[in-house]
Amino acid sequence: MRKSHLELRQQINYDNLVMAMRSDFCSIPDHRAANVVYQLDDVLMSGFAIFSLKYPSLLSFEQQTIVERENLKNLFGISKVCSDVQMRRILDEVNPQHLQDLFPKRFKQLKQIGMLNDYRFMKKYLLLSIDGVHYFESEKISCKHCLTKQHQNGDVSYSHSMLSAALVHPDRREVFTLGAQAIEKQDGIRKNDCELNASKRLQSALYESYQGTPFIIIEDALYANEPHIEQIQSNGWDFILNVKPGSHKVLFKLFEARKQRTQLKTHTFKEGKSTHHFYWMNNVTLNGQGNIRVNFLYYEQHLANGKIKRFSWISSLKIRKSNVDQIMRAGRCRWKIENEQFNTLKNQGYHFEHNFGHGYNQLCNVMAHLMLLAFLIDQMVQACNRVFNLIWKELKAKNRLWERIRAIYFSYLVNSFNELFDIIVNNIINFQLE
Repeated sequence: MRKSHLELRQQINYDNLVMAMRSDFCSIPDHRAANVVYQLDDVLMSGFAIFSLKYPSLLSFEQQTIVERENLKNLFGISKVCSDVQMRRILDEVNPQHLQDLFPKRFKQLKQIGMLNDYRFMKKYLLLSIDGVHYFESEKISCKHCLTKQHQNGDVSYSHSMLSAALVHPDRREVFTLGAQAIEKQDGIRKNDCELNASKRLQSALYESYQGTPFIIIEDALYANEPHIEQIQSNGWDFILNVKPGSHKVLFKLFEARKQRTQLKTHTFKEGKSTHHFYWMNNVTLNGQGNIRVNFLYYEQHLANGKIKRFSWISSLKIRKSNVDQIMRAGRCRWKIENEQFNTLKNQGYHFEHNFGHGYNQLCNVMAHLMLLAFLIDQMVQACNRVFNLIWKELKAKNRLWERIRAIYFSYLVNSFNELFDIIVNNIINFQLE
């Protein structure tokens, strides 16, 4: 008998997801000669385990006790752990594209367990938030892909940034990473890369991996330009993009003129202690000229303390009274990739801004992708696994949950993550699962 979505979700746990990830790592071609001491899947899995177990550095991971080594074998299938120097050297030559290809596989799994049904927006769409993040900067360490910045005092700094795309929903806590693209100097090009160039590559990669998926792309004002919108629409997707008076003067001038002539559609309602005011106009040009026509939404939230929050977006969706509140919520949902993904990676144990290794080629990029994959697995478990959430609820903070996991991992021999969580439940939290 075919299992229901609920039954399939109940089977989601770290053991199944980690072994699926290991199987994917085994399919990645090894760039080295055949007679190697450390298999590439073991090295990739070691990098993944660092972020899964929230190790603060590669050195701390290398200094394994007998218990840790045995647990690495049992939990992650790692037969042999290399030194931190060897790990950096091996991962530095891995093509990040092989890791990018693993995000669509997790998306298919989310679809199989019915999770995408919970993320449907307006009964049809999926919201894909795309944003950039800066995660490395140094005046001493650099590689050939580093972005460079000349400071006024003559110093030069080197940095790495990336764009990430995540599935979000206004009513859901979890975000699911669906892709990433490094903002880095391209081979043979001396000029710095930028977010818009990286966005073109990311959009192409997303289209190849998720063609036919009804995405609404939600992004900040940097991307509210004709070439980018044309690429979104050529992919068959819709968009909700933030716009600002300073960067879209013609659009806002038209808005103010129509507002003065009372030619705007409006809607107001009160919810709790807040009053929501909406103003919109459909089928207007983005910059007063060109072929792109958009629908414009201006929103004010009047709070009980007298403060007013203002937001504005353009969208391919025709704005009506019946959907204006939903479009607003989707537009504001863009911040989830910052709050739920980037801030979590920086502040809740993943050590995103720590230099796990820079290398000479792609090490910085590879480590960032392994971190995102570990985060994605954590989010899938958080969304589906009852035991994980009961422990989290009891401990009240995510960092304390990771501390308990690491405490058991360092102290007890365990055969599986399920056994590890049973120890936490029975010996530390001391509550009974119904």
